[in-house]
Amino acid sequence: MKKKILVIDDDATIRFLLINILRDYEVISKEDGYEALSWLNSGNVPDLILLDMEMPNINGRVLIRRIKSSYKHRQVPIIVMSGTDSKLIKNNFLKLGASDYIIKPFADLDFLERVKKAMIVG
Repeated sequence: MKKKILVIDDDATIRFLLINILRDYEVISKEDGYEALSWLNSGNVPDLILLDMEMPNINGRVLIRRIKSSYKHRQVPIIVMSGTDSKLIKNNFLKLGASDYIIKPFADLDFLERVKKAMIVG
């Protein structure tokens, strides 16, 4: 059975790109935090969450706090994706519980290695 990855990003192009890069996985794509929380609260548990930092309605910080406060989802690794290359912001997300912080744009092979590593390490 394929591992399941939840992609949460408000940019349709990024979602499309990630679906293509992650073709060896079952990818569930949501365009905002509300859609993602609804999907998660319906009993779904992915093997990994790829989360955009800046989104309308519920941003990455709020969403990661909600996911990590859920008994059912707190162990799911989360990779935050951002166009912001800031050590302070990266460290804040890692303190919130993110497994990794990836700067967009990213190299496909490096990205895939980091996805694999996050699912192994958890």
